[in-house]
Amino acid sequence: MATTREGHSTAAVEPAPATARPGRERAWVLPVAVLAAVAAWLAGVLSGHLHGGGRVALMVLGALFTGVAAGAPMWLQSRTARSRDDAVVSAQAARAQMRVAIEDALDPMTALLLQLAATRGVERSRLRGEAIQVALTTAAQLSGFAGPDGLGGPRRVRACLFALDQGPPRRLVPQSYAGRAGAPSITFDDTTRAGQALLRILDSGWQVVEDTDDERSTPWWDEPHVYRSYAAGPVPGPDGVPVALMTLDALAPGELAGLDVPLIRLIAHLLSLAYQL
Repeated sequence: MATTREGHSTAAVEPAPATARPGRERAWVLPVAVLAAVAAWLAGVLSGHLHGGGRVALMVLGALFTGVAAGAPMWLQSRTARSRDDAVVSAQAARAQMRVAIEDALDPMTALLLQLAATRGVERSRLRGEAIQVALTTAAQLSGFAGPDGLGGPRRVRACLFALDQGPPRRLVPQSYAGRAGAPSITFDDTTRAGQALLRILDSGWQVVEDTDDERSTPWWDEPHVYRSYAAGPVPGPDGVPVALMTLDALAPGELAGLDVPLIRLIAHLLSLAYQL
């Protein structure tokens, strides 16, 4: 089961440079170097049996083959070093881009929380709903920043929020969503296997499932079973007691494999402030 628990979070996937293909280059460079070395040896042997122009030609040809045999591995080493440098530059650029994306995404959330703390009455309810929506939008955007193929770009990630009703029975009621179209339509309670599974996640911490086909029992929170990977975790309330469950889902298997769980937990904690203020 392709599952990652809270204590084993994965880092965000960084784009890999298109030029970094040492495996393919090694596949043809090494045979060429061996063939060139054999050809240089044969040219040397044959040149000993010839005289005049033929011998000179074979000696020149042997020298060229020797150069190829010696130069090909050196070229491959230089090429690999350049690819490694390109990979470092690409990774640094990806981290810088990710930092900008995080700052741009979290800034409106913190501004709303400050307004919420200073507001009373009906306006506070409106701001609380707006803060919840911004938090879900931020989670969906940052979760779809890059995919498992290492290429930056949008992924159709959806973020959903289920409010906890203590019951009895304990229930998770769909409250809001952002990202990919399609509102969650299922209410979960502890009388069903799916409800029990999500309530365990609510109580124990974040879980990432990379492929729902590998799961014996998948909790679907919408009628059409379209997503193939998902993550779910608690939104803490006062004293750390969960007040809601946040979920993320994507259409293809493995699209949440690079999910930065600590970052999503940070967004969940910011979301919890909207409940508490």
